[in-house]
Amino acid sequence: MRPVGAAILGPIADRISHKRVMMISVSAMALSSLLIAILPTYERIGTWAAFILFAIRVIQGLATGAEAGVANAIAIELAPPGRQGRYLGLVSGTFIQAGIFGSTLVAFLVSASVTRAELMDWAWRIPFAVGGVLGLAVIWLRSAVPETLIRSALHRRDELEQVQQTTGGVWKTLWKVRLSLLAVVLVIGSIQIANYAWNTGLPNMANAVFNENSTAVFGITTAMGIVWIISGPLIGALADRIRLSRAFTILRLLLIPAFFVTLLYTKPNVALFALIMIGGGAIVGFNMSLYNYVATTLMPKSVRTTGVSVGYALGVSIFGGPSAYLLVWLQHHHAAWMFPVYGSIVTALSVVVYWSAKRRGMTYAAD
Repeated sequence: MRPVGAAILGPIADRISHKRVMMISVSAMALSSLLIAILPTYERIGTWAAFILFAIRVIQGLATGAEAGVANAIAIELAPPGRQGRYLGLVSGTFIQAGIFGSTLVAFLVSASVTRAELMDWAWRIPFAVGGVLGLAVIWLRSAVPETLIRSALHRRDELEQVQQTTGGVWKTLWKVRLSLLAVVLVIGSIQIANYAWNTGLPNMANAVFNENSTAVFGITTAMGIVWIISGPLIGALADRIRLSRAFTILRLLLIPAFFVTLLYTKPNVALFALIMIGGGAIVGFNMSLYNYVATTLMPKSVRTTGVSVGYALGVSIFGGPSAYLLVWLQHHHAAWMFPVYGSIVTALSVVVYWSAKRRGMTYAAD
């Protein structure tokens, strides 16, 4: 549902209000999490439990579809010239990772505090409740963010940067920059392969395939999250200093050997798991600090939210979401080598298509 949400809400944000769409998105996510936390079980209401859960997840997918694009648009439009990397590094490297860190920390604390039977019975609801309550706090915080859908926010003006008056105008402009859209999909998709692999696939492999201590796995994943949080503004500042295109290319190509490090984890070994998660994961975190910045600069202001939202949704849905399952499935079928090859190919393509778009003048912020 992410691409559908991006297609519906993105043009509204580009035509009417960045802030309003952002508030709709985060409100829907927070309330949905609270509803999941109190959802009656199958034993109480039968198949209605599954139907209601499905409906809530559809709403969450629709809400998530536009959130990334509009948040990044607001961040880059509020950033002072020459400091966009620091601002977007905070968004994608620090604050997003703080959310991931918080989720793994809650999972770690819940897992360490209850028995497995209690976790399956009722304690699984706790993370959803925590997320919902924190989401309500985020609604209050984001209500203070200013509207940025104004001409004075433009970093560059040309024939593609004029404010669109219709939804059809938004899609026509997006079609004109379709090479940039493809670059956004690949830039986001390739790093999301790594993101899901390190945050979900490798921990799942450790737990389900190699039967590592689950509390230790959650703890190591949490430690990796701390590295990602710290790296956000530092990598953003590096991009401001040496140019975004150069920083992106160097760090993105380093991701290729990081993928192949996963091949070392072939049997139970929690120390090796920690090394791969934190060592290889650091490279993933550095790339996570930049991908939103790169994607945002590939879209002109007039379609920035729609382009980034659609590209983000497609990148996550096509490449990110299946990667964790793919990693574990290939390991089960003794074909683990295929995962780093797959990740490396998509990563290399992201660099090639990015530079192709850049050389055609399809970047829309200072570099």
